[in-house]
Parts: sequence; C-alpha cells; structure tokens
Amino acid sequence: MSTRNTNLISSDIEKFLLEIKNNVPLWALGTEEISHQSGLINTFQRLSASNPSFAIPCRGISLWMWMQNPLDTFAARKFSEINDIHVPEPLKNIINFISNSPTGNIPLDDLDNLLQTNDQTLVIKHLFPLLRGPDGITWLNHSWDTLLRLGSPELPKTALDLVKWNDELKPVKQRLYAQYSFLYLEPQEALDAVNKLDGDIWGLWKESIKCELFLKLDDKDQAVETLSALWKENIWNVNWGQKLHGLLNPAPTANILDSSDEVSILLYSWNNAKLIENTLKNVADSNIGRAKIFALNNGSSDNTGEVVKNAENLFAKGQYQSIQLPVNVGAPAARNWLLAEPEARKGKWAVFLDDDVELPENWLEELLATAKQYKNPGAVGCRITSTTNPTTLQSADYHIFPPGAGTSQIEGLTERIMVFDNCRSALDYGQFSYTRPAVHVSGCCHMLNLEAINNSGPFDVRFNPTQFDDLERDLRAYLAGYNHVYAGQLRIGHIQHSSLAKASNIKGMAQVFGNKIKLESKFSEPDINSIFSRDLISLWSDTENKWRELAAML
Repeated sequence: MSTRNTNLISSDIEKFLLEIKNNVPLWALGTEEISHQSGLINTFQRLSASNPSFAIPCRGISLWMWMQNPLDTFAARKFSEINDIHVPEPLKNIINFISNSPTGNIPLDDLDNLLQTNDQTLVIKHLFPLLRGPDGITWLNHSWDTLLRLGSPELPKTALDLVKWNDELKPVKQRLYAQYSFLYLEPQEALDAVNKLDGDIWGLWKESIKCELFLKLDDKDQAVETLSALWKENIWNVNWGQKLHGLLNPAPTANILDSSDEVSILLYSWNNAKLIENTLKNVADSNIGRAKIFALNNGSSDNTGEVVKNAENLFAKGQYQSIQLPVNVGAPAARNWLLAEPEARKGKWAVFLDDDVELPENWLEELLATAKQYKNPGAVGCRITSTTNPTTLQSADYHIFPPGAGTSQIEGLTERIMVFDNCRSALDYGQFSYTRPAVHVSGCCHMLNLEAINNSGPFDVRFNPTQFDDLERDLRAYLAGYNHVYAGQLRIGHIQHSSLAKASNIKGMAQVFGNKIKLESKFSEPDINSIFSRDLISLWSDTENKWRELAAML
C-alpha cells in the first residue's frame, strides 16, 4: 500500500484493494470533499493501530486534504496529528503556524455576513484593512474561498499582497497565487506559476494541477505522464485513478452519430426566452446528426413561445418540433408531455436539457459513446459547472449513503435518503473528470433510455413544480434494475443555479421540504439499503477493474 511506489505491480494493487474493501468500503465513493476526507482519515487512523499499512493512506489523504486547504486550521492540525515523521522542515514550520493560528478574536459571524453580501465594494472597505493587520492570515483563511468566487480577478490577487507574509509562509502565498492563476489566468501563465511551487511542500497539489493545465493546453501526453507518476505513488486517491483510466481509455466516438436518429433532444421553458434561445442555438451548432429536437413552451407570459416557434429555422426541415402549452404544468408534467410525443418515443434515447445550458460541440457524441461503452444503461449524465469564472461544480458524481448515516434536516422526519454530493459546489480543478457508475445524474443534462421509461415509469407529477423529480425517477429506475452512468469527461455549463440552490426564501424552502418528505415516503428503508448496496458493489467492481488495468498498463 505504498504511497511511493514507482515500480507498481499487480500484487500491490490486489493487496491494497482487498484490505481497503474489507475495512473501509466507503473509500470507493471518492477521496474529495473535506468532510468525507476527514471521515476516511479517522477510519484509517483507527485501523493503523493494528495494521501499520493503513498509516500510508491515512497520511496521504491528510496531506492532500491540507494541500487543498492550506490555510485551514482543522486540516493543518489533522495533518500534524497524522504526519509526525518524514516531514521537511519548511513544511513543518508552515503546518505549525497554521495549526496555532488564533481564531478567538475573529468575529466570524460578522465576517460571514459581510462575505454573503457578495458586495465587492463592502468587502474592499471592511475586509481589506483587516488583512493588513497582525491577524491578516487568519482573516484571509476565512475569506479566501469567497474572494476567489466573487468573479473579480483583482480581489484575491490584491488580498494576497495586503497580508504580511513572513519568510516561512511565503510558500503559502505562492501556493494561493498559483490557485488564483489556475482559476483566472491563461493556462500557460497558470502553469508558469504552478511550476514555481516547491515540490517538497506542494508536490501532490502541484502535479495534480499541472495535469489539468496540460489538458487545457491540449497536451494530453504530458497530462497522462504527469498523472501516471502521481497516481503510481498514491494509489489511495480514487479520483486520480479514475481520471487517469479515463484519459488512457476514452470512449470511442468515431461514427457514433450514425445512431443519432435514435435520439430525441427535449427542452422545456417557462418565461426564459433569452436563455432558451441561446440554448437552442447551442444545440443547433453542436454535432447532433439526425437527432430530433422537441421544445415546449410551458405556458410562458413572455416571448418564450415565439422563440420556441421560430427556432424551427435553426434546424433541418422535419428535425424540430415546437409545442405550446397554455399554462405552466410544472417540470415533471412538462417532461412527461415531451416523452408522450409519438415521434419522440420512436427512438432509443431521450435527452433532457435545461433551457439555460452552454454545450460543447461534441456533447451528444460523448453521451452516446459513454452509453455504448457501459452497455446501454438506464441514464447517462455529465459534469455540470458554472459558465463564468471561476468555474465551479454544480453537480458531478452522485451516490447515496446507507440509511442512518446522516442527520435529518427536517424536524420530525427520519430521513433515509442521504445523497452524497461529493463535489459540494467545489471549484472545478478537473477532479471529477472521469466516468463511472452512479445512482443518479444531474437533470440539467439527462439522457434516458426509453426502455427504462417504459418499464419503470415517467416522472412523478406529485413533485410539481420541481425539485427531486429527476432524483426520484433515477432511484425508481435503479430499483427496477437499470444502471446509471456519470460521464464526467463531458462538461456542460449551466448559466443559472439549480432550482434547489435558488430556494432561499420561506416559500421556496417549504417547497423543497415538502418534496423531500414526498421523496422519503416513496422509498422504504430496504429500498434504500438495496440501492446503496448495489451501488457500492458496482463502484467496487468498476474500481477494481480499472486499478488492475492501470497496473498492467503502467
């Protein structure tokens, strides 16, 4: 289970997989997201008392968690607790400083309220003077992520320059500047900044980011070489192994559009004329072959109906059909209406797209190639991100925890369906750019096998107007025996946030809670246990096969 093993052999893989599978089965869910990382570290730490080999992934994950969050006091203290040996002196000094950073005199509630305004003028006025003070690094710790997300390249860059860094902490400033560069600068500029980092301090993060930058620069060979070396030394990292296997084994897309006549592309919109117009143009400009397009105006009061009707001119004759409804019937019913169109039901696949997406040219090719590679699953989805800088993940690789693994958020309700959203609105560094089985995929781009619709049923209109209807349908189909696949090598931009994320007022939250109660009532505890168990078996089979193939290839 060595984290430094440049001569990786199959026996190493087999030993690693067997020990982890028997003792830490939830490892297969992934090694991203700080709370999950913390849980894995605690488990490995406990197991290492009787089996020293578990100390290696324990140290590796704790190091990775801190490198991703270098100002975080919790991550630094956890790293210090685990990695008590073989730590270079410069790294030890940084960890000691961050671990002992004072927080008692920092009014975090006031800071959170300030940052939540997203008002750049207020942030500059009230936060920036504090960054110049003696607790500047502590203030930066609690504001850095928000500063990166505000969309202004100058804010995080200026903040770094305001803080008084001593010589021992200058590597931290360089690391944060490299992160800013990745998010805001051109790939070559960012690569130059990343290459300046001290590999003895930032090795894992440096090589991981370099891999993604090589991909942005269309240098796949260099990306594969970089990630191969990184993964061989750190086979505990689920995401790196999955990503590497995907780079080495892409789904073949040659001639895949020959079957595009089996595809119906389905969209619906309510009072969103400008956005669906842009989306329909995106569809028309992409490689869709002979796919049929159906667009539904869901009782809009703006000019959405006119936009939907006029989009006929974007496509070949007979390829596009518009549908006009006099009232808004809600998302589940709109989807079912589209699915009930006779022409839409003639094919094999129905692809639902939100009305506010930005599509790469090859989006349909990637979905169809993935479906073929995974032997025609019940649903295929992809990685959904924001469309503005910095690029953030809206949805990625969905799984569920076993019943009882989480805390209920609704008083009086025992919640059994705990979705593991392991991207957690993270910034997109390519850490979920892989393909593997999943229990659910984002409804933003949802390619459904019509056989699964016929056998397990369409969307449940009781979830009107929206929220959890796509999750409920995926879980129901999964219980009926259909597998789903997350195709993370494909990224689609989503202009607006999900309806769930936008539910910030009392009415919106009541709708969310109401539909969550409906969702819970539809599935029994044995149902959820069955979904969780089958998914975990599927994940382990997928991981074992890929790790063995990587060992043979590398």
